[in-house]
Amino acid sequence: MNKRLKIITIAVGIVYTVIVFGQIYREMNGFAEAFKLGYNEGRNEAMNDASGLPRKKTLFLSLKPEDGPYAFPTTALNQLPVKAGIEKMRIQVTYMKEEVPKGVRVVHNWAMVLLIPILVYVIIMVPIQVFRIVRSITKNKIFDPWNTKRLRKIGNALLLLYVVILVLHYVEYKIATHVVHVVGYSVQMDWGNYTLVLLGVVVLLFAEVLKISVQLKEEQDLTV
Repeated sequence: MNKRLKIITIAVGIVYTVIVFGQIYREMNGFAEAFKLGYNEGRNEAMNDASGLPRKKTLFLSLKPEDGPYAFPTTALNQLPVKAGIEKMRIQVTYMKEEVPKGVRVVHNWAMVLLIPILVYVIIMVPIQVFRIVRSITKNKIFDPWNTKRLRKIGNALLLLYVVILVLHYVEYKIATHVVHVVGYSVQMDWGNYTLVLLGVVVLLFAEVLKISVQLKEEQDLTV
């Protein structure tokens, strides 16, 4: 049983590593461009606020056809014109800061300052905890109480990650509703990836199961 658990744990660790680092490798240029874009836009906003010039910002929009989910307001070209529906769009807009309510601007600025470091921390912390759990189990320390704490950290981190992403999406959505209108579509709130919530809850469930198992093992050892 222990051998099978070791194999499964190592396999999970390998799959997780491949997914995470594979995604980073594929998106490396995108990450660099996004960081450069965010840095330049931040400088642009600060300079334009001081000079009174319009701001320039890239928004990631979730769209819904105004005439219903099965409407196709967009025209695309193949060999003949065809109707199309768009769900996601990345656009760059120019707007005066007065177009966005002050409260939204304040929340946006604080979100960038406070939430981005949390996002980076979670992305770094979760793989470390996964590695420690795998290492612990390969050393036959399956019922190590530290594994319970590590699983809780991972579960809470995944839920926190979802909340952080959700707040960032909400801020972008509030800005978009004031400065963007896409003909035939209404801008929608992007509710993020529910998989993070599911994974977080499942990991917390495993943490509680492991906690009970550790307690039972300790009681059994005392009885013996």
